[in-house]
Amino acid sequence: MKSKVINAIEDFNMAESGQDILVGLSGGADSVALLLVLKELGYNVSACHINHQLRGEESDRDENFCIDLCKRLNIKLYVEKLDVITYCSENKLGTEEGARELRYQTFLKYCNEGSIATAHTASDNIETVLINFTRGSALKGLCGIPPVRDNIIRPLIYCTREDVEEYLKEKEQTFVTDSTNLTCDYTRNKIRHEVIPILREINPSLEKSFIRTNHCLTADYSFLEELSDCMLDQVRISENTYDARILESMDTALSTRCIAEILKSNNLECRYDKVKEISSIIKDGGKINLSGDVYAESKSGKLKIYVYSQTDSKEFECPITLDKEIQFFEKKILLTKTNVNLFNEVTNVNKKFAISILDYDKIQDKAIVRNRRNGDRIRLAGRAHSSSVKKLFNTDIPLKKRGDIIFLADEKGVIFIEGYGVSESVKVDKNTTNILVINILEGNV
Repeated sequence: MKSKVINAIEDFNMAESGQDILVGLSGGADSVALLLVLKELGYNVSACHINHQLRGEESDRDENFCIDLCKRLNIKLYVEKLDVITYCSENKLGTEEGARELRYQTFLKYCNEGSIATAHTASDNIETVLINFTRGSALKGLCGIPPVRDNIIRPLIYCTREDVEEYLKEKEQTFVTDSTNLTCDYTRNKIRHEVIPILREINPSLEKSFIRTNHCLTADYSFLEELSDCMLDQVRISENTYDARILESMDTALSTRCIAEILKSNNLECRYDKVKEISSIIKDGGKINLSGDVYAESKSGKLKIYVYSQTDSKEFECPITLDKEIQFFEKKILLTKTNVNLFNEVTNVNKKFAISILDYDKIQDKAIVRNRRNGDRIRLAGRAHSSSVKKLFNTDIPLKKRGDIIFLADEKGVIFIEGYGVSESVKVDKNTTNILVINILEGNV
């Protein structure tokens, strides 16, 4: 197993000698083997155990095992108890998806800008590919688990489950077993316990064959992605407008990737049927609904993604008026000037408000309440550089909601954006005397 780990690290440039690596440690065989082998290879390892509190006493048993193991190995261990059930309920997520999100959020908190190592094996990768294939997948899904994604590495990606168990046996190292992995209640377990054994009967070298196939598929996928990124730069005319003629002239493998990226960049669900519909109107012209008020239209050689709504078709602008509610489309905004020392009293007036504050005396000349304009930029408080509002919104705000965001601007530019905060130019500091309290009552982001 050790040699396979070394090969994987070298093949995918996962880590440098002596690098800091945080291991996601569940206490199961795979993660325990990962911790041991990385320590043996000389990396500066720490570990993070997450108690999802889903299996009662068994979850606490796993936590105690990890604490004892790391104490014996003299490895720093971070332990977190997470309320997965509440998180999933609040965010409308399935248990597995919610637990995964919380898990990676926690790993990022403790990795200290180093790498995060997770214990995914070649066996896990086969299961993932079969799940994706069964549910329907493009090439990306058939490539399975990426060996490296951002600062997340998978050093066991060449190792089978049998490799792991043999390694631990040689080290005389125990591990814990998650009882839910022994049932067929979940799709992955059903594939692991019922499908994989049949495939292994057909091909005893299943994992070795899969790794070869995976290399080929991943190489093809990477090439096509790089090529489609270059082509997308060529077809982009302006924000949300693309050259339909170039898209139509592309090979289908490239055009569908470009269309998928166009959807994703506009925070739209990338579904097979929508990609096909856009391909159709690129060829024949026409308009289709993508989601809610968001449409795609192809005419005169241009493909445009746009929102059809009253809010987006109008510009809103009015002078700042103190102590009087301003109606901003479906929202209300109340602006109040007060002494900074009285701010705590102001915040208690109505706790339903979303409240922000800025230094009133730093406002340059006349200030207005408005919605966004092309070319808007802001240097948010605490940031080293200014950012275009377009880039900020592309990351966080769905296209159909962008016209609903409240802005404050003075003679120098944008000084406040709803949901993002105030600019560096008007932030409150130790010299602030008077503040402008911004209260947004309805439909805040």
